Amino acid sequence: MTTQQHAAQLYYCECYVNEHRLGTYDAHSPREALRWVRISLMMIAITLDEKPYRQARTWLDQGQPTAAHDLEEGKPHTLTLKQRTTAATWTINPIA
Repeated sequence: MTTQQHAAQLYYCECYVNEHRLGTYDAHSPREALRWVRISLMMIAITLDEKPYRQARTWLDQGQPTAAHDLEEGKPHTLTLKQRTTAATWTINPIA
């Protein structure tokens, strides 16, 4: 992808909890979009049970490079963490 294509690309980010949208964010780069997910994820990570916490840490430590690559290729990215009856989902969708 050229620099001009990156400049024209926007990324629409959303966060849902149990299918109720809690927040949105318009990012201008994959890095900015992932930072939004990372910050909101880190804010709740301390409240998670062990299994979803490990999933969050794995995404924070290892999943972001894959997510960045997908976004740069124009593919959406989704992260979902489940704890008991609660599911939190972050989505990032490239918009031309």
